Amino acid sequence: MAKSEGKVFEEILKKNAEQQGVFFYRVKDVPMTMLKSGSRVSQNNYDSFVFRKGHLFTLELKSTKQKSISFSPKIVKPHQIKYLKEASKYEGIIAGFLMQFREPNNKTYFIEINDYITYKETAEGKRENTYKSKINKSSIPIAICEEIGTELINIKLDVNFRYYIKKLLDQLIDKYGEEK
Repeated sequence: MAKSEGKVFEEILKKNAEQQGVFFYRVKDVPMTMLKSGSRVSQNNYDSFVFRKGHLFTLELKSTKQKSISFSPKIVKPHQIKYLKEASKYEGIIAGFLMQFREPNNKTYFIEINDYITYKETAEGKRENTYKSKINKSSIPIAICEEIGTELINIKLDVNFRYYIKKLLDQLIDKYGEEK
């Protein structure tokens, strides 16, 4: 069975992080096909843990070929938001989403969990709109990610991409590391 684009993204990030001397741990998913009928398994709080310069990053990775990522609970699960928010309360932890937009140019952004929640509440009409870009009530578009996120720079190689994850983490530590 072919790997999903999201799993390929996770594997490439892990490989690039390790090549750049960054600790990156992908939490393993239990394939539903491996479970007996009626079996229950706990859900992972997030996809990955990354560690750099005394900071732990709890990351949920999302990948799409669309121009936005849906708020649908099938895409961004409520427990993911809950546990990222919970992790963000601790000193030394930076929590959020890494959102990859494969089309048209493989743009990828880190969206800190509190910024994501603020945008989602604004999109749902619970907050006043202060964004320059057009909001969408059912998703987070790439234009909003450009506005509120931090871009993960990448370059196209022969087959895959090289992500400069070390540089992104250093930018995030500068931006969010001392806020607590």
